[in-house]
Amino acid sequence: MRMEFLRQLNTTPLSGLAALGEKWVKVITDLQGAVECGRALHVYQQQHGGQLPAEYADVTELIVESRAA
Repeated sequence: MRMEFLRQLNTTPLSGLAALGEKWVKVITDLQGAVECGRALHVYQQQHGGQLPAEYADVTELIVESRAA
């Protein structure tokens, strides 16, 4: 992500830097939210024998199958 940010920073005209900054602030904020969600999910799994909460679906098999294809 750092390399992509630097690439975009170096290729964006001065007039677009404010929008680029806003975009990357959102990316970072979303990523921080995902990290917190992942940590909460990990705690849940530790407390429930590795099970996912009911609102989640385990897609491990779909990922394994797609990589095998």
